[in-house]
Amino acid sequence: MASKKPSCVKADRDVAIFVSSLKKGSHLLKIINDGLDVLKENMFAGERIERRKFPKYYVQKYGVNNLYKFNLDSRTRLIYTLVAEETGIAVVVLEILDHKKYEERFGYS
Repeated sequence: MASKKPSCVKADRDVAIFVSSLKKGSHLLKIINDGLDVLKENMFAGERIERRKFPKYYVQKYGVNNLYKFNLDSRTRLIYTLVAEETGIAVVVLEILDHKKYEERFGYS
């Protein structure tokens, strides 16, 4: 799929609180910021997750109809959705998970 810039990149409230709690200069904050920079340039940078694999958690909490996974590094996943807004399509970060929590959330463990 061709690269396309979103109108904006924003985070769910819980994600924003989590990210703001990270220490400046920490590895996790760096990889999150690097990942967000990639998504600001290309909303399709993540891997699209098939609808039949959507965890009920995201459907029930957010009512998602699309879901993407972006690997921040070998252990950390960023889960996001695309939402149509007046100004265009926004990337909304729903969750940042370590690999273990990702496997639990998606029923792989």
